[in-house]
Amino acid sequence: MSQTGKGSRTGRALIEQINRTEVPADGIAMWHLGQEGMAVKRGGRILYFDPFLSAELGGDMRRNFPPPLKPEEVTNADYVLISHDHLDHLDPYTLNGIGKSSPNARFICPAPHTARLTEIGISEDRIIAAKVTEAIELEGIRIQPVACKHEEYFTDESGHHGFLGYILDMDGLVFYHAGDGLAVPELVEELKKHPIEIACLPINGHDFKRFGQNLMGNMTFREAADLADAVGAELVIPMHYDLFAANTENPAYFVDYLHRAYPFQRFKMFVPGERMLYLSERLPR
Repeated sequence: MSQTGKGSRTGRALIEQINRTEVPADGIAMWHLGQEGMAVKRGGRILYFDPFLSAELGGDMRRNFPPPLKPEEVTNADYVLISHDHLDHLDPYTLNGIGKSSPNARFICPAPHTARLTEIGISEDRIIAAKVTEAIELEGIRIQPVACKHEEYFTDESGHHGFLGYILDMDGLVFYHAGDGLAVPELVEELKKHPIEIACLPINGHDFKRFGQNLMGNMTFREAADLADAVGAELVIPMHYDLFAANTENPAYFVDYLHRAYPFQRFKMFVPGERMLYLSERLPR
């Protein structure tokens, strides 16, 4: 398929770009897939975060742009990380398709929701239950699940959290994908324990009207910027503001607030399907 814009690709052209991108030892490559979907490559491993590749969510939640990939085109996934069981994060159509097209991929999911993956056809031996009490050790990657307050905390009968973010230490480069959640003191204190270099944060906010429509809230653009500064992130990437007209935010507000409050904070605004190659400021070259 052809490019959708300068620096962005779709379909098999996007997968081919991910496959052939060479990442330096002190770097990481990232691709934005819309909403909170991200593809990340480091150390030869390819990870997908919260991919939502369905054509529609249903009801009034219509996409503002088509998916940059079809699930059957995702043939290169090593790991798929799912933050929580909302359809734009845990999408049966997307995950079933990736499970088939990437037969060696493993799926990391909050412990309360692993049964959802088996229901959609992913075998238990491919599923890793994520718990905030246990770091997940993979080859070259250490994943620390972090509890999120997505309007409220959710725990199952065993006390395992159902709303998670993930801190990944990938050979010394620390990457945080927040999933959905509010900026609360408990989260800030937990994140400060880790030398986070890249923080991917939702910015679409929260209000009583959307809560009444069962749209759970996230950080506001100000809260996301404040959190990135509080935890010392070198680079902040805003998410969850672009895909559905009924639940968006103007990212220009985020950029304006950063420029006024934290003028030296680096950030990246992605176009869907766009690649960014980031070289660490902290790792030796």
